[in-house]
Amino acid sequence: MSALAAESGASAEDVQRVRTPRGGDLFGFRCAPEACLDVWRRARERHAVTGMWPFVTHTPPSDWEWADAPGDSHRGEGHASFLDGLVELQTEEVLQEAETFRPPTGPLPVRDLDDLARRLTGAVPHPGPPRPAQARLAAFFAGPPEWICLVPTRDPGGLPELLDAPDTPNHTPLPGREALSYRDHAHVLREWHDRYGAEICYLDTAALLLSVERPPSDPLEAARVAIEHYAYCPDFDQLIGGLPEIAAHQAPARFWFFWWD
Repeated sequence: MSALAAESGASAEDVQRVRTPRGGDLFGFRCAPEACLDVWRRARERHAVTGMWPFVTHTPPSDWEWADAPGDSHRGEGHASFLDGLVELQTEEVLQEAETFRPPTGPLPVRDLDDLARRLTGAVPHPGPPRPAQARLAAFFAGPPEWICLVPTRDPGGLPELLDAPDTPNHTPLPGREALSYRDHAHVLREWHDRYGAEICYLDTAALLLSVERPPSDPLEAARVAIEHYAYCPDFDQLIGGLPEIAAHQAPARFWFFWWD
């Protein structure tokens, strides 16, 4: 920890350490915004040795907010995949979103999610040239993040349960209109890690950025992933756009951003 902090210009005395309600530790130190991603990558490379998972954030450990309870999972019976169950529950909302890019006098209404995925492959805008990672990170926030936090864990996908984040009070997709629980987030992140090598890079109260090692390259698979993204986080319109933009610009990219406003 001290060596990593020193590499970014921080001293051992600058490292904050707080005890979490779950019985773990959260460490953090301030980092120059333009260096945060590089420091994250170096700490990520050492995870197998250190057991410390890093993430970039706006919030220092001393200001982290803790919920009263981590919350149980809402994983439905009969679904091996939490994402499959979530997409099924969100089918009506997703198909309504599809109406925003269907020509008024064009094809018949979308029949189902498979039909939607096929149509998305023909509706996506032409992707522009990829932007550098630091530019993409800066584009998501009014002010750049400048904290590197680390948590002792061998299961990075479980960070939402350890840190009570991200919070999604306005996204209530589950029976009874409950918000996503922290365990629900962990289920989603583990699935995307297994399929695409997605890993937490940024985490805060209401936002999440994943670094994705193997994003989908097939247009139909990218369209299906875009539907999963929308079911998980419907607040894309202010930053990315609708389903065609998610399929074109986010699903095939090396970073996936989620924000619950």
